[in-house]
Amino acid sequence: MGVRRLESEADVAAVKEFLAGLEAESGVPPLGESKFVDLGGARAGTGFLIETDELVAYLHLLWHESSGLWEIELAAGEGALDSAQTAAIVAAAAEEAAGEMRWWTFGDTGGAAFAATVFPTARTLHKLRGSLPPAEPAAIPEGLRVSAFRPGRDEEAWLEANNAAFRGHPENGGWDRAELAERQTREWFEAEGFRLAWAGARVAGFCWTKRHSADLGEIYIIGVHPDFQGKGIGRAIVIEAMWYLAGVGCDTGMLYVDTTNRSALELYQSLGFEVERVDRCFAIPKAWPHEAH
Repeated sequence: MGVRRLESEADVAAVKEFLAGLEAESGVPPLGESKFVDLGGARAGTGFLIETDELVAYLHLLWHESSGLWEIELAAGEGALDSAQTAAIVAAAAEEAAGEMRWWTFGDTGGAAFAATVFPTARTLHKLRGSLPPAEPAAIPEGLRVSAFRPGRDEEAWLEANNAAFRGHPENGGWDRAELAERQTREWFEAEGFRLAWAGARVAGFCWTKRHSADLGEIYIIGVHPDFQGKGIGRAIVIEAMWYLAGVGCDTGMLYVDTTNRSALELYQSLGFEVERVDRCFAIPKAWPHEAH
């Protein structure tokens, strides 16, 4: 049961069917969205498979230019891989990357137990879930106006605010028009759900939402420009976005928060959100496995 690379359209179809089956069994998407979208070839990435008579495991490797790191995620059924097999598919990715990697796991899936015994934790995210609409109304600070994102008009203003708010962030920082344009091609994109808080001609804050289903909406990205922080904009714009989601039929909201962001955790918990799952990112050094101890 060796490791081979994803090579053909037939491989892609088989992997998508495999991933759908895993999600149906566990209720947890086995790959993050950026990796799943990349299966269609929109961005540079590499896949690795382990097979017997059928597909047993799939690992996706993706380069993040903004962070200068490679990321991997591993999809496999519970108990499908032993430690040696898990190490082998991760080592194949390490040979391809030839650099430091980050390994994201979701809850207890995706090789989390193996990763935790071998590599240090680099980041931890809490997945939160709560009921919509929120108990309190949106109170937009005086002097601001909220409107939906206007494709073809608001890109530069939003990019300036986003990149200032997330300077140095491995996923959300350093975006350009190409990155933003790619997000707008995804099936879930709705300009109305991309809420911008304007201070004159500048975006002071924003909350980008994503509908996963008729009744589930996500607070996808929320940010406040550093020039406008401390004015209550973050709380106001996220509550406004939650009311937007409720208005289009969502009765449940969800989002991800880095565990180091205590103020954000406190904000969402004050709005009735609770931790549903803990996701972890493990750091794989450049020299692994050749200099593993």
